[in-house]
Amino acid sequence: MTTIVSSHHEQSHEQGHELWMCQLKRLHGSIQQLSGTNPCNILEHFFLQALVQDFPTETDEFKTSIKQMIVVAARQPVSMLSPRQAAVSILVQFLRVDFFEQIRLADIRNLAVFQVYCKCGVTIDTYFQRFSSPPGTSAENVWYGEIAHGNAMCNAETTQQLSNVLLSLQFLKRMFVVKQYLANQQTPTTTYTINWIGSMWSAHIKEKSLSVLIWDLFLDIYHYKTAIMSFR
Repeated sequence: MTTIVSSHHEQSHEQGHELWMCQLKRLHGSIQQLSGTNPCNILEHFFLQALVQDFPTETDEFKTSIKQMIVVAARQPVSMLSPRQAAVSILVQFLRVDFFEQIRLADIRNLAVFQVYCKCGVTIDTYFQRFSSPPGTSAENVWYGEIAHGNAMCNAETTQQLSNVLLSLQFLKRMFVVKQYLANQQTPTTTYTINWIGSMWSAHIKEKSLSVLIWDLFLDIYHYKTAIMSFR
C-alpha cells in the first residue's frame, strides 16, 4: 500500500503539492492492482499515514478523533456534496462545540498564522483586509459582518476548540477532494486543496491572500455552525 514519507516542514507548498500528486497516482495504482482489497481500507491506510505526517505534535486525543473520522470518511460514497459539506457532515458526528459567540476574524487569522509558522516555518504578515462586500450568500455575509471587526476574543479553551474544528475540517476536506480525484481524475487539484495542512494554508496566502484564506476558513466555521444549530 502507498505510504507518504516526507519532511514537509522543509518543503515549499509547490513541492508539497507535487509530492501529494505523485502519491495520489500511486494510490490510484494500488487500488487498481489490489483488486481483492476493499478500496476503503487502502484509502484509510493512506490517510492514517498522512495523519502521522500532518499532526506530529497534536494531542493523542485529537489524533484519535481524526482516526475515527478517517474510518467513516473513507467509506462515505462520493456524492454531489462539496468537500466542505461532506467534511462537516462527518465532523458533527464526532465533535459538537459552540464557540460561535466568542470568536472574531482576528481569532481565525491568529490561528492560521500560528499554524503556518508551526507546520511550515513561514512567518506571515498578520495584516489582512476585511471584505466590505463578502462574496458569499446573504446569511454567510451577515455573520461575516458580525465577526469581522474587533480584537481577538478566544481564551485558551476556545482557541483549542477553534483549532480542532478547523484542522479537522481541513483534513477531511482534503480526503473528499482525493476521493473525487480517484473517482474522476479530471477533478481539479491545486496547491491549496491537495497538500500538507500547513502548506495548504501557506499556498492560499501566497497565491491569493491572507484575506481569502480567512474567508475560506470562515466558511468552514459557518457551515459547521449551521450544522450544529440544526441539532438544537
